[in-house]
Amino acid sequence: MSNKELTLEEQVEQIRARRNSGNWKDRAQRILNNVFLILSVCGVVTYFSDEANHINGMILVGIGMSFKIVEIIIRILK
Repeated sequence: MSNKELTLEEQVEQIRARRNSGNWKDRAQRILNNVFLILSVCGVVTYFSDEANHINGMILVGIGMSFKIVEIIIRILK
């Protein structure tokens, strides 16, 4: 059956099924990348919020970078 013969709802359901069928490595990469982005933004905001928080900001960015390194390792092993 071609896409022209399917209803719009059936086509949307097929697209959703294809998107959700990603393997665990793809999902892990997305989650780790989102955690990295959140920690990095929080770290930069913390760093520039007050001079007393420079170390805390750098620690947050460093933790975020460790998540990014794990994500890169998963990408290499893929």
